[in-house]
Amino acid sequence: MTREADRTQALLPAEILAGAATRLIKVGRLEPARTVAELALAEDDHCANAHSALAVVCDALGQWREGLEHGRRAVELMPESAQLRHNLALSTLRLDDYAVGFALMEARVDKPDWTALAIAPSRAAERQRLLQPGDAVEGRHILVVTEQGLGDCIMFVRYLPLLAERGARVAVACSPPLRPVFERIAGVATVVSPPPDQPFGKINLSRAEFDAWVPLLSLARYFETEFATVPGAAPYLRIDPQRRAAWRQRYEAANRAESPKIGLVYYANPQSGSATDRSVPLADLAPFLRTAGVDFVNLQGGAAGRRLAAEYPAMIDATAEEVALDDFAAAVAATDLLVSVDTMAAHCAGAFGHPLWLLAPFSPHWCWGVGRDRTPWYPTARLFRQAARRDWSDPLTAIAKLLGSLSIKY
Repeated sequence: MTREADRTQALLPAEILAGAATRLIKVGRLEPARTVAELALAEDDHCANAHSALAVVCDALGQWREGLEHGRRAVELMPESAQLRHNLALSTLRLDDYAVGFALMEARVDKPDWTALAIAPSRAAERQRLLQPGDAVEGRHILVVTEQGLGDCIMFVRYLPLLAERGARVAVACSPPLRPVFERIAGVATVVSPPPDQPFGKINLSRAEFDAWVPLLSLARYFETEFATVPGAAPYLRIDPQRRAAWRQRYEAANRAESPKIGLVYYANPQSGSATDRSVPLADLAPFLRTAGVDFVNLQGGAAGRRLAAEYPAMIDATAEEVALDDFAAAVAATDLLVSVDTMAAHCAGAFGHPLWLLAPFSPHWCWGVGRDRTPWYPTARLFRQAARRDWSDPLTAIAKLLGSLSIKY
C-alpha cells in the first residue's frame, strides 16, 4: 500500500466521526457532538470537518475563543471551502475583529446557497465587474444587490448614502417588501425589484445596465469598517409620520392613553436554523407580561403572534392583520419602546433610532458581540443577555424590573 493510500485509510474513520458530529449538531445534541468530534481529531488532527464541527459547538456554548481557533484550523486545512471561510468570518466578527471578519465574509459569494437577489449564472458571468475595495465610484453606475434576510438588509442599508456621497449613481435590486424602504434612502437613484407576485424572483445581472455591482453586505468591507468606525448614526431610515400617528392613536384607544406602550416581539423567523435559540417560549413570558403600569403591544407576526394574542387577549394586538414592512415599521415607531428577540423588528427599531431592548441569545449574532450591553450598530439599543443557553429568566427578569420603574412617554 502506498503512503497516499495509507493516508486515505487513516482519514476514513476521522471523516466518518466528523460527519456524525455534524449530524448531531443539526439535531441540537451539542455535547455528544463535541465528544464525537474530539474522537475524530484523536484519529486524525488534520480532519478539517472535525475542527469545523468543534468550532460550531464551541460557538453555540459560548466558548468563542476556542471556537475561533478550531475555525482557523479548519480553514488552514481546507482553504478552498467557502463554507468554512464563511463560518470563520462569523466567529471573527463576533469578537469584533471587523477588518479580518469582513474580508473573510466575502467567501459567501462562492457558496452555492448564497441568497443574493441575482441568478447564480449571471453572478459568475459578471464577476469581473464586482466592486472591489479601493475602486473609484465617482460618476459610475453602481448596482447594489440585496442578500440575506430582511434584518441584514435593514442593517446594511446605512452604507448606501455613503456610496452616493462618493459620487456613485446608486441603484438597488431588492425584494418587493423592501422596495418602499430603499426608495426613501438618501442617495438611492433607482430601485428595482421582482413583481409582487414573484417574491422570490431574482434579476439577471447580464441583462442589467451598470458599471459595477456589489452585494449589500460587501459595502462594509468596501468602506473598510472596523469596530471603532461603524457608521452608527441613527436614524438612517425614515418613517411616515402620519402612519406612525395613526398607529399611536390606535394603541391609545385600545388601552390607557397615559401608560407607556411597550412593543413585544418574542419569536424569530421559524424558517431560520437558529430560531429555537433566538426565540422565547410563550410560557416563559407569563411573569414578564404581568408587569404593572405598562401596556404591551403585540408586534409578533405569523402563527407565534396569533398564539400570543389568544393567550393574552388583553394585549393591544397590532398584527391581527398582515401589514407591509413599511407599515410595520410605523407600528414599531408608535410604541415607546420595543422589547424584541434578535429578528427583523430589532434591526428596524435600531435603524430609525427607536429605543430597543434586545433579548440576546447566549450565542448571539455577530453584530451584538459578546460581554457588553451596547452595540456600535444601533446606539439606541440596550442588550439583555442570557446567562445560560436557552434560559431567558435573567434577561426577562431584568427587563421587567426596569419596566416597573419606567417613566417614558411617547
